Amino acid sequence: MPSADEIDIKARRYFTGRAWPLYPILGAAYSALFLLGVYTEDNIVLGLIWPANAFMLGMIVRFPLLARFPGWIACLLGFAIGIWIVGYGIAVSVGLAAYNFGIVAIGYILLSRFDRIDQRLERPTSVFCLLAAVVPACLFGGIAGPVLVSSLYFNPLEVSGFRFWFSVELLNQLTLLPVILTLPERGQWAQQLPLSFHDQVPILALVLSAVVGILFGGIAAFAFPIPALLWCAISYRVFLTALLTFTFCTWSIISTTIGYIDVSNFNETMVLSISMAGALISLSPLIVSTTTVTRNEYLTQTKALAAEREIVSRELDHRIKNLFALVNGLIGLSVRDRPAMRPLADVLRNRLTALRIAHGLIWDGQSTGTTSARTSLRELIGVLLRPYANGAERRIVVDEDAFVDRGMVTSLALIFHELATNSTKYGALSDPQGVLEVQVWRSMDELHIMWTERVPKTNVQPEVGVSGFGSKLLDLTIKSQLHGTYTRRFAEGGVETEIILPGRLFHSYSRRASN
Repeated sequence: MPSADEIDIKARRYFTGRAWPLYPILGAAYSALFLLGVYTEDNIVLGLIWPANAFMLGMIVRFPLLARFPGWIACLLGFAIGIWIVGYGIAVSVGLAAYNFGIVAIGYILLSRFDRIDQRLERPTSVFCLLAAVVPACLFGGIAGPVLVSSLYFNPLEVSGFRFWFSVELLNQLTLLPVILTLPERGQWAQQLPLSFHDQVPILALVLSAVVGILFGGIAAFAFPIPALLWCAISYRVFLTALLTFTFCTWSIISTTIGYIDVSNFNETMVLSISMAGALISLSPLIVSTTTVTRNEYLTQTKALAAEREIVSRELDHRIKNLFALVNGLIGLSVRDRPAMRPLADVLRNRLTALRIAHGLIWDGQSTGTTSARTSLRELIGVLLRPYANGAERRIVVDEDAFVDRGMVTSLALIFHELATNSTKYGALSDPQGVLEVQVWRSMDELHIMWTERVPKTNVQPEVGVSGFGSKLLDLTIKSQLHGTYTRRFAEGGVETEIILPGRLFHSYSRRASN
């Protein structure tokens, strides 16, 4: 989003030699809106219309070129023309000028201090920035109005002057100002307008609810369009939402004035209460719309980042698989003429295969989006043990499950691969009648994994795998990397390996039985 200075520079370049028509147009529009406010002063409801100040404030903030000295002079001349047309005296004219331009000056000074993004109402907090500028300006109007222009609109017997001027100014600022501030840039109108019938449904619902409200009658008629207005806020961008909110407030005033909504028994106090309600109601669609637009933009960015990440991940996965294949090929070439090294080569290949399987499990989870950034311990064990089961998965029982961050998967894959390798050589997976059972449970802040092998033999040799490379691998992985412990217990007909890991490495688990 360009800054106000950048916009000003671009505007000056574009309008070099042709800027002079903009200022008369601004002054003429201000004069027309000023006259509209003056000529509606006698009606109890139409007296709420005073759009000139909100229009001027919105234009000089939205288009910084107009905030230059000629823009203020043009509006002042437009004001003078309006005063000449209605024939006000010097005292009233000076009072009105101080009132109107004082409000605009205060609003401009405060609103120009915020970022361009907040001025355009492009994030949820922007509405509160708008209030921070508008409310002080309206407070000035509530204080200065009774003093400077009390003879025009104020009946001291019915309502306080501060309440009248503050309410009128706040209603006009909160309904008209957002429409001007959120005007789309050139070429962006198509993104703002609902072009398809599906997109126009919330607007149709708004119109229908307004008609039903008029048929219902009474003060409750004002509440009928509010749900549809919020629906529009969820469905559309901020500009269209602000425009529909302004239309809603205009509809309320017009339908009341021409008698569609009966307010014959209303006094000025009641009308001002309704105007305050309209001003506050206009805030809700703006807040909802800015929040929804921001959320949609974040979702769009997240989807784009996710798509980019998936492309990079697929490329990385492809290269990692190539590395596994390359290393396996190098191992094969290295031991081709060294038969004595082939057992070691087989061991290395098997371990690389375990790592490749674990990597594949991580990639599959990321591709499908399952368990977020976590991998099921039960699934990891099942995938790693499947090649060793020789089609007899029924002999492998995983009693419970836990979920581990994917950064731990490689280390755990090495652990279970080592245990499975020993089991296929000497334990349960080496015997067709053997049973391998894995139990998982949580105790305080620790996670226990019990690897139990039952073999219908007289005894399992205790010396198997105790002091070899496998034990060193378990020490390095469990104790050094995962900061856990493990113990082995040999008994007649089986062996138990209990692994205790810090509970912070794992997440909530659920009991699952499997055969």
